[in-house]
Formats: sequence, structure tokens, C-alpha cells
Amino acid sequence: DSSITNMAVPTNFAADGQQLELGAVDRSPRLWRSYVYKEVEVVTRDGRKHRGWVYTVDPVSESVVLVQFEEDGKKTVDIVMGHAVKDITVVNENTDSHKEQLDHMFTTAEDTNFSKQDLETRRDELKQWLEKNRLPVQVSGRDGELLSISDALVIEPPYSAESCRSTNEIILGRIQALIRSKPASVQ
Repeated sequence: DSSITNMAVPTNFAADGQQLELGAVDRSPRLWRSYVYKEVEVVTRDGRKHRGWVYTVDPVSESVVLVQFEEDGKKTVDIVMGHAVKDITVVNENTDSHKEQLDHMFTTAEDTNFSKQDLETRRDELKQWLEKNRLPVQVSGRDGELLSISDALVIEPPYSAESCRSTNEIILGRIQALIRSKPASVQ
């Protein structure tokens, strides 16, 4: 269950348990990023309090994504929009306590549970599929872990559509669509 709270320009700010006027503190992206992985309490202009571990921030809009870890293992995500933030107080500075859980919140099993042999098999099957579709694909990378298509696109492990990297959006979209259409086994 996730709740989204709509929130305007911050007027007060609290860091490390001390309230500070926003005009008196550094509002740089560095400051906003320093909250990531820390437990904070955000007070909004309407007086509501949102407490949780900072998953990420948007330093431009000054929005904060908070995660609450419940006893039963469930997680709740709150998005506090920057325009509604009045105060932020760091409650717990220990960035290591929930870092791993936060880092893996939105990864799928497909991204994390492959042996080296499984990854090699996936790489080889995808290479075969791309060659079958007449694409000039080569194994590259220091350890042969990458697939490259004409220096325009690179596919990283685990060799899924989301593993593609390219600066050309058209090529990226077409290769991702082709990967998604790949049958379970390639002949």
C-alpha cells in the first residue's frame, strides 16, 4: 500500500534536529542529496508529519520520497511534494541501517538472481536472437559481459530490455522492443 501526498515552496528547514530558516541554509542539490538513506520527519505546510527513510529526492522540485518499513515486512512509500515541505528534521543519521533494502526496493528477481553460467546463457541466446534479426552484435567489455551493436547500443547483464544503454532514443526503443519480442528459446 503506498500513499501519495500532494504538497509548495519550503519556508523552514530542519537538519540534524535543528530548525533553520530556508533562507539561511544552503539549498543546493548537495544538501538535498545528503538526506538520502537517512530517516527524516517532514512537516508539510498543512501541519502533517511524514516520517520515513529517504529513498530519493528531487533537488530541483525539492520533493522527497520516503519509505516506512513496517514490522510485518511491508513497505509504505510516501511522496512529499517540494512545494508543501515546511520543515525537514533528520531523525536517524545511520545511512547503513536500511541502505541495502532501499537500493533493492524496485529491482526484480530477474535483475538479481543469476549465476555466472545463467548470465552467459542469457547473453549467448540474446546474441543469437539479435543476429537472427540481422543486427551486427558483438561480445565486448573487459570480461566479455557486454553485447554491443555497432557502437550505438550496449546491453549489460542481465540482458533484458531494461539493460540496454544508448544515447540514440530511436535505436534504444527499437532494440528494446526486439528484446521483448524474443521467444523463450531461440533456434
